[in-house]
Amino acid sequence: QAKPLLENAGVSFIGTQKNGPFAIPDYLARQWLKLPNPNGRPNSDVLRPWANGMDITRRYSDMWIIDFGVDMPEAQAALYETPFEYVVKHVKPIRKTVRRDGHRKYWWRYGETRPGLRRTIAPLDRFIATSMVSKYRFFIWLPKIQLPENLVVVIARSDDTTFGILHSRFHELWALRTCTWLGKGNDSRYTPTTCFETFPFPNGLQPSIPASAYADDPRAQAIAAAAQKLNELRENWLNPPQW
Repeated sequence: QAKPLLENAGVSFIGTQKNGPFAIPDYLARQWLKLPNPNGRPNSDVLRPWANGMDITRRYSDMWIIDFGVDMPEAQAALYETPFEYVVKHVKPIRKTVRRDGHRKYWWRYGETRPGLRRTIAPLDRFIATSMVSKYRFFIWLPKIQLPENLVVVIARSDDTTFGILHSRFHELWALRTCTWLGKGNDSRYTPTTCFETFPFPNGLQPSIPASAYADDPRAQAIAAAAQKLNELRENWLNPPQW
């Protein structure tokens, strides 16, 4: 019976959907980043590190993605020569055979570019992400340059207080009750509409409120401190300084 809350609207998103082999290995991306283009622009405009669900639940794969954005025309995309040639060779033949008109017509772009997601995280330095399907529900920070795919749920917030609330036992239980289940029932499926948009955040700490507005709130400060410590411990365990 839980209903979406206005205070949580416009904050959670599903990642992009490629609908084609736009992903490239890290070594290839780093080679292309050094190449010139006739428009004088760097390939970093259209090459971004990628993140799927397993990059969150396991170790980061260091895969990259060719991304011509939401509305880049074909003629403009073609000026990023090497990435465009790759897409012509590997993506175009597949997309020209699909049923959806938009996928055929705009074959050099993703099937679902998620303009709302891109617009919302653009002002942020980082955002919160979780794997849509996971045995355990946890969240990580991703830099805004990293492009999430469609099995990643993005929470477009950069403050430690929101990060901490999402890691709370309250939210974990809520997510387990409002999620769906995959496989043999062991893997929960976290969706923005059922798990995030319905969750009652503490009064005064809702996602509709800028973090700066509750920066002096003792509750927000305590949650943020705990969240920072949690992330620090986890990162040190995953990536020991001596490594």
